[in-house]
Amino acid sequence: MGETIKTIFHLSDIHIGESGVSLGDFREVIEAIEKRTPHMTSPLILITGDLTGEGLREEYEAFAEVLEGIDTPMVIIPGNHDERNYGAAHFEEIFGERFKTYEDDSIALYAADSAEPDNDAGHVGRTKYNEIHDFLGAAKEKVRIFALHHHLVPVPNTGREHNVVEDAGAVLGLLDRVQCSIVLNGHRHVPWMWNLNDMVLYTTGTLLSRRIRGATTQVYSLIELSKSDVTFTLVEKSGSASLFSRSDLRPDVLG
Repeated sequence: MGETIKTIFHLSDIHIGESGVSLGDFREVIEAIEKRTPHMTSPLILITGDLTGEGLREEYEAFAEVLEGIDTPMVIIPGNHDERNYGAAHFEEIFGERFKTYEDDSIALYAADSAEPDNDAGHVGRTKYNEIHDFLGAAKEKVRIFALHHHLVPVPNTGREHNVVEDAGAVLGLLDRVQCSIVLNGHRHVPWMWNLNDMVLYTTGTLLSRRIRGATTQVYSLIELSKSDVTFTLVEKSGSASLFSRSDLRPDVLG
């Protein structure tokens, strides 16, 4: 791997409020991440939805309380569980806009809300296409990243397929045109990586839900980026880590 230019702690599907999910476990994971960040290159915490179990205010407030005082930059977007019971209103009040951008000297990240109220299916929406195109298209010589909750491509070992983003084809075509390097998502609770047209599509696992599949367990992903490649390491809530995958990045955006 080349010299690391960015470190992303990718968390998803925490499901605070769900049976068997411990707020104390979430606090321990966040505290462990915060202890690691001073030793990491340009750290960022990315949370791709399903913060809560049912989108209830008390679940949002408990989640937000754990994050109080965290100095590491964070990008947080909602998932389908967060939109239940019109939870989007609580999300916006506590965490701000549901569509977010983040940019520094190394990366340009567009994070989209792919969830809709009381609907488990995913959708980005053509009203956002120009915004995505303009933001990522202008990020010359940076690693361009698109994040959302739902998956754009089916994930193996997750049972019968459902809830792929409804406009996945249009979104993938758009991301290819703007030379997006990486797509990051959650939702299926199983880590997986695909390579498609020089894009890396990566799904992280669930952090705390008991609804895991097969031999997978509760994890977050430590993502280390260089200008030429990316590595994905799975970190269990206990702290043990194992390399999951590595991929070259598309050559047409190297600086």
